Amino acid sequence: MRLRFYYWGLVIVWHSLLLVAAYFLLHETYYWFMLAQLGVLLSLVFAYRVYRHFRRPLDLINGGKSALQDRDFSVKYRLTGAREVDALVATYNNMIDTLREERTLLQEQHYFLRKLIEASPSGILIMDHDGNITESNPAARQIIGFDPSSSDEKHPLLSAAFNLTMGDSLPIIIDGTSHYRLEASAFIDRGFQRKFVQIQTLTGEILAAEKRAYGKVIRMMAHEVNNSIGAINALLDTLTVSEEEIDEQWVEDVRESLPIASKRNHQLNVFMRNFADVVRLPDPQRERVDLSKMLPQIATLFQAQAQQQNTSFRLGYLAGRALELPLLKPEKGSGESEVIPVSQFISADSNQLEQVLVNVVKNALESVGLDGEVQLILTERPRQIIIADNGPGLSEEAAAGIFTPFFTSKPNGQGIGLTLVREILTNHDYQFSLATDEDGWTRFIITL
Repeated sequence: MRLRFYYWGLVIVWHSLLLVAAYFLLHETYYWFMLAQLGVLLSLVFAYRVYRHFRRPLDLINGGKSALQDRDFSVKYRLTGAREVDALVATYNNMIDTLREERTLLQEQHYFLRKLIEASPSGILIMDHDGNITESNPAARQIIGFDPSSSDEKHPLLSAAFNLTMGDSLPIIIDGTSHYRLEASAFIDRGFQRKFVQIQTLTGEILAAEKRAYGKVIRMMAHEVNNSIGAINALLDTLTVSEEEIDEQWVEDVRESLPIASKRNHQLNVFMRNFADVVRLPDPQRERVDLSKMLPQIATLFQAQAQQQNTSFRLGYLAGRALELPLLKPEKGSGESEVIPVSQFISADSNQLEQVLVNVVKNALESVGLDGEVQLILTERPRQIIIADNGPGLSEEAAAGIFTPFFTSKPNGQGIGLTLVREILTNHDYQFSLATDEDGWTRFIITL
């Protein structure tokens, strides 16, 4: 309005001056005076057209301003044919389209967020800038027992929510049985932070976790007992013969086998006693362990099971890269009295390491089935224990989840053995791997 007043004021003053000047200079010459008046008239017409030309963008801007003030993003303008005005019209129309799309997107997001909050299984309390609760979702009202935004009742969860600073998390136990966790966060509302608190009910999760922990412990303990008892029973069954079959060889076998079975029972008892004291596996109690004695005892423990399934069980020592593996029990007269020729000492928990070897050897024997071959090898450079079998090998699914708790490919398996093996070797900081190689042999390698 002010611009139009200034413009027309300037036009009137300027043309008035022109008329006054024409009168004083040309009033004596009628022809030139009339031409001067005609020129002033044409100038007024030109000034009006100029006014109309720049008034269009102003009208467009005023109309767009009114639409924006009313938040009406449906108003758009047509092109006029004037290049400058059309450029402004195109810019305005694009802006209106963008604002309409963004408003639609914000409305959809707001609607989705509102539905998400309403459907959330966790309680959500939304507070204003003064820290008062303004909104709560159905889950929060169910947990607390009333609507905190419209009631002044007290509740321990509300007191904790008021005192919780943004970014913090707080576990709360009410009446000794109900477990909750509160987490405070913030969102931006019209340029300012507003606090909201999420309430999670943990009672069911904690009870389920306790049940899973108890189940894992019980199954793992039963698994280890069955592993050892099965091998010991197979060993003892080979010693059950009639009186006519008792000879010096039988007596020698008894003298060799019974101490191993008794030692294994004692170590299993110690292991179970320690394991029953805590949920997790006990930390390794390291001591000086001679592998040249431990490995032959493991081989003897499973010799009877190998013979029952007609499996060749070989125990060997590799000082270098290529040595043939001697038989587990050399034939009489062969002159081979020691399978592992020198002592091989390491620092380890002997009970836990033996538990690892029992699990892995048992799995290897079960994998090969009848008429297979299992090798228990100790290498010197690098120092490794290798349990190899020529069974069917690992499938892709088994290779991916073999060390996952409770994963098993056996019909009656529990998925415990290799989980225990993994935990023991990890606690010892030993590197280990299990894979089926290109030659068809499956090797469990423990790097000591």
